[in-house]
Amino acid sequence: MKNKDQVFKNSFLTPVERIGKYTLLAASACLFAPALYLYFFHGLMPPFGAIIGGAVAVWSFMMVMAVVEPIVYYPILGFGGTYMSFLAGNVLNLRVPVSATAQQVVGTKEGTPEAEIVSTIGIAGSVIGSQLVMIIGVLAFLPLIGQIQESTAPTAVKIALDQVLPALFGALGGIFLFRVPLLGIVPLGLGFIIALINPNLPYSIVIPPTVILSIIAARIMYNKKWVKGEGMM
Repeated sequence: MKNKDQVFKNSFLTPVERIGKYTLLAASACLFAPALYLYFFHGLMPPFGAIIGGAVAVWSFMMVMAVVEPIVYYPILGFGGTYMSFLAGNVLNLRVPVSATAQQVVGTKEGTPEAEIVSTIGIAGSVIGSQLVMIIGVLAFLPLIGQIQESTAPTAVKIALDQVLPALFGALGGIFLFRVPLLGIVPLGLGFIIALINPNLPYSIVIPPTVILSIIAARIMYNKKWVKGEGMM
């Protein structure tokens, strides 16, 4: 009988890496398809200076996020979940909560093959479910768009949507704080300090360093035997 880790590597990790790598490369190539179509079939081409300026403005920010975000979210998303999440999008507001909740409900231990599989299945379900909901939502609300634009509803909707991400992370934070309250000291303390300094900072700037510092603090607490490994995420 093969070793469980070897079976997991050969039957899960290796195929996931192969499929995920080529899928992301194909998706990256497809991003250039609209621009190439406009150029070759319609002769539309923006000034070269505008292309360079836009590329520098975007890459100067995204190159950092491309390194930081996979490292920050990998412990929760897992191997397969990371590939799917960064392809499908909505990593912060959907894939991370789904992965964490799925592992919590099933009761798998973080970092195990079982947790990897549960996270992957949960995120795959969220991708299918979110696409179905989006299609149904667009078809259902398309006739109402004109009425919404003429009313005060957009302001109310925007205010409500702005609270979705904090509500999701608050709920997830509550779950894990009940498990290991000591781990909440650093993230809650950092959040409180950031809120006092500048409460309007975007999530993409606030969350990555907060998560990294929280992981470092959790590791220090674990090494000092202040918390037990089975209670940590």
